[in-house]
Amino acid sequence: MSSPACQTRLGLWLLCMMSPGYAASPGIGLATADGSFQSDHSTVWGNATLFDGNLIETRVSSSQLHLTSGVNLRLAADSRARIYKSAMILEKGIGQLESGNYSIKAAGLQVAQDRPGTTARVQVTGSRRIVVAAAKGSVRVTNSHGVLIARLEEGREMSFEPHDQSVATKVSGILTLKNGKFILVDRVTNVTMQLRGDGLETGVGNLVEITGTVDAAAPTVPGASQLIDVISVKHLVNAAETATAAGAAGAAGGAAAGALAGISTGAMEAVVAGVAAAGTVGGLAAAHDLPGQGSRPPPTSR
Repeated sequence: MSSPACQTRLGLWLLCMMSPGYAASPGIGLATADGSFQSDHSTVWGNATLFDGNLIETRVSSSQLHLTSGVNLRLAADSRARIYKSAMILEKGIGQLESGNYSIKAAGLQVAQDRPGTTARVQVTGSRRIVVAAAKGSVRVTNSHGVLIARLEEGREMSFEPHDQSVATKVSGILTLKNGKFILVDRVTNVTMQLRGDGLETGVGNLVEITGTVDAAAPTVPGASQLIDVISVKHLVNAAETATAAGAAGAAGGAAAGALAGISTGAMEAVVAGVAAAGTVGGLAAAHDLPGQGSRPPPTSR
């Protein structure tokens, strides 16, 4: 939580920004920290006005970012991001989003709230790899074309690594038939796919692994993010075992998908719209504070 002094500074700053004398100001928000950070490579202590496109770099303490639109963000220690009115471009470290109508972009992907009250975290772990966590609520991840590639529920985190769009889609889940259309909710990314191809009839009700290519046509099943032309179908668990697992999950009050994951073999991973995705357990979702949050500047030598 912010200190009383920080909250007072923010309140006074917002009051000034809303006054007539500041109507023409290009400022989009305020950055604060318990220590120093850099704004466009200039060292700042305490706080600084944010302008569209500012590059913010943190050191040993985290920084809070408050936009005039009401968006609240946070950068962990040792992080770097460029801040715009509509999105944070995360280049290094960890960023946190606590508001709607905004997104964090990294490695060509976009992370946003799936519903109000969500806290999303994004960590850059390589030039083309990120980890996304739903610390609270539900998080959506889309690719550069706006296609939904993952939906994370609270407490989950996943790694993503974009590849060339020509990479085959590879998903797994219970194959079902709805109004004459084949659909599958991928057990890794929690995304609904509409499937089209030969040999699907024999897999209905089974846990299957689908390999295919994304069709340019839009899916006709409500809620489906993509239409997949199926190349191959691999049966992982038959219908009888699927029903047993789902029943056990229901009796225990859990999710059928969790039980099905437990009886399957091999690492759970998927490739959706050219992006490789896999579940991770690194503590990004569970951590109470980000690195550097609540830290204080070192004492000044005399």
